[in-house]
Amino acid sequence: RKREEDLERRERQLREEQKRLEDARVYGDRVPNFPPIPAFFPCTPCVYHNIDFDIAPEHQLSVRRVFYHWQFTVFCYLFNFIVCLGMICALGTKAGSAFGLSLLYAGLFVPLSFLTWYRMLYNAVRLDSSMRYMLFFFMYGLQIFVSGIAALGFNSGGFAGWITAFKTMEDNKALGVLGIIVSLAWCANCLIAVYLIMQIHKTYRSTGQSMEKASGEFAASAGSNRNVAQAVLRSL
Repeated sequence: RKREEDLERRERQLREEQKRLEDARVYGDRVPNFPPIPAFFPCTPCVYHNIDFDIAPEHQLSVRRVFYHWQFTVFCYLFNFIVCLGMICALGTKAGSAFGLSLLYAGLFVPLSFLTWYRMLYNAVRLDSSMRYMLFFFMYGLQIFVSGIAALGFNSGGFAGWITAFKTMEDNKALGVLGIIVSLAWCANCLIAVYLIMQIHKTYRSTGQSMEKASGEFAASAGSNRNVAQAVLRSL
């Protein structure tokens, strides 16, 4: 009798532990660990990021690829800023607007790209959310457009792309060559994004996601927010 009770207790503990892990995967209070910031820094990580724990094994490769693409995008923005910094040092004030915009892009678009398309995909896969998939496709499409514009590099546009690179080469060949390298990086960035969005769309279709589900999730979310707002107003 005691042996049976021990077995039942262990089975109950195992079920509770499995439920706790599943709840933690979806809803848990996870300690933020990204970006990985040293402990002595005054700021702390902002979000929890763990592909191995949060993402189902069959989707981990796709999410990891998009994460690597986000890292490459960060590199492109920073490399673009460095080249524009070199331009203002070598060419003076006529490269001032390009430098200022490149600084703005690096400071603004790096975190926005993480939040608006990589994190959106991460949560779409983690929560099996059609609405988040739709938002990811829209924001990732914008990233493809931005990468294409960056590769072109219109004069004083903040991107050291093809147009700016060849124009700079007339004054400084070394900076012109660096601009060509930046242009190639942005071209690669754009092509990688096109390939990845096609792969993610296959995943989207294979998991049964649809526009109807996305609309339903959006309506449910809007209704929930409206109910919360009404409850707050009644409590005032």
